[in-house]
Amino acid sequence: MINRLVGQFNIIGKAVLSSLAPALARLGLVLLGLILGLIWAYQFAPVQFRDAEPVHLADGYKDQWIKMTAVEYAVTSDRAEAQRKIVSGGITPDMIQQLIAENQATDPTLAARLQALLPLAEESQAAAAKQADKVSGGVLSGVLGPILFVLAVAIIGILLALLFTFYWAVPIGKWAKPKAATLGTATVGSTAARTEARHFAESQETDFASLGEVAPLVVRQSVYTYGSDLYDDSFSIETEAGEFLGECGSGISETVGVGEPKKVTATEVWLFDKNDITTVTKVLMSEYAYHDEALRSKLASKGELVLATPGGVVELETQTLRLRVKIVDLKYGEGGPAPNSYFERLSVEIAAWPKEGSGASETTPPPDAFGDTAELLNY
Repeated sequence: MINRLVGQFNIIGKAVLSSLAPALARLGLVLLGLILGLIWAYQFAPVQFRDAEPVHLADGYKDQWIKMTAVEYAVTSDRAEAQRKIVSGGITPDMIQQLIAENQATDPTLAARLQALLPLAEESQAAAAKQADKVSGGVLSGVLGPILFVLAVAIIGILLALLFTFYWAVPIGKWAKPKAATLGTATVGSTAARTEARHFAESQETDFASLGEVAPLVVRQSVYTYGSDLYDDSFSIETEAGEFLGECGSGISETVGVGEPKKVTATEVWLFDKNDITTVTKVLMSEYAYHDEALRSKLASKGELVLATPGGVVELETQTLRLRVKIVDLKYGEGGPAPNSYFERLSVEIAAWPKEGSGASETTPPPDAFGDTAELLNY
């Protein structure tokens, strides 16, 4: 039972990760760039501050700046120079008042010199306030600036989003869009080519009644066209009542040659049965792959090897299910490593039935409160 549940979760997880893979890859590259940028900024090119003004001094050093200015003013009586130093140090009358209070008892001479400096600081503060009123221009200008800034950022963000969406938002790495090849008037790997191949496959649907077969639980057309590098179809097998019995599908098994798009020389069809602990697989091989001993040895571990031929039929069986796979369309591509080495088109019809006497279409009653421990372990 545990193995069955794990198998079903693995199928679901594979589908979810496959759909999210391109987005996760882009996110990974963004995070990598962020990490590299932080390493560069903090380890190799840290920010360095130079040419600081007296206004940037810490409080203790600023107190020393005020005292030095007061002493210099007492000696030279140069009002202009004293006011310049007051402004450059960001000195306010409150700072001077505090220093006067601190030194009144301990250093009366310094307190007197600071007292003489106080009127200059008050004049500088009044002049700065008057200048600020002229520059501010009222409440409207103070609000308009931030609003314009936010609008500018929003417009730039929208333009960048459109740029990335329509020009640079292409899949990357293994999800890159394959280069197109031609097939008649349609492009292989394009939507038109896949649609054309699918319509043809659907027009060749088998009349199961003429074969003496009951209607299958599921009939699907799985179409591969050259350039569909992510080809991996899967279909649920369910009863009319909606009971899940298993899954089946078709996907890429092996490629030959180099470059993109991939040159698929073998596909695989598979059947998963929820009442079985294994997935049955058969490999549909091109003529080249079927007669190549190295490829046959490599693919033998995946399942039974079958030469793909137009109209050919293969069957897969599990404990409670039967799968019939018919090749309804096959065409080889040109320019591969050898003649008939890769598929340009390969369409298969997949039909599934419950095996007679299996009871797969009936709901299996649950074990009686885990009473039969040995039976559960055998699952």
